Amino acid sequence: MYFLVALGLALISGCLWFFLRKKVPALRLDILAITYGAAALMWLIDCIASAAGGEGFLSFEMPTDAWISLWTFLGGLAFWGVIVLIIFLVNKKETK
Repeated sequence: MYFLVALGLALISGCLWFFLRKKVPALRLDILAITYGAAALMWLIDCIASAAGGEGFLSFEMPTDAWISLWTFLGGLAFWGVIVLIIFLVNKKETK
């Protein structure tokens, strides 16, 4: 389930970046799309390793997978927020 959530987040953030990149370039949605894309790749490798180990490719264990999905979402947002803040502060310092 967490792989599907990360893949969905990567697709949503990629579409947001594609359509909003000229309107709001300060948001740096490309970083968000790359972050969720990397998370989706990480979970894909985990799913392949699980399938190679004899388990199912996707798991739907409800409380555990829901928490992993939530932490993937929040961790990506936190990482993106910190990077955008750093870029903003560096650009602000350079313009002075």
